[in-house]
Amino acid sequence: MLRVMGQGWTNTEIAQRLHLAESTVKTHVGRILAKTGSRDRVQAVILAYETKLVG
Repeated sequence: MLRVMGQGWTNTEIAQRLHLAESTVKTHVGRILAKTGSRDRVQAVILAYETKLVG
């Protein structure tokens, strides 16, 4: 999920492409932010680039 966030997909795009409910995506994004200690989606995406999840 962090990888596709890093590619710039919106919650709606993630839900459609991965065949998930948008509420499920929001839950996963929230958990990613909590687990990585990121305050927002932008900070999580920066982490994705720094850890080479996204090139």
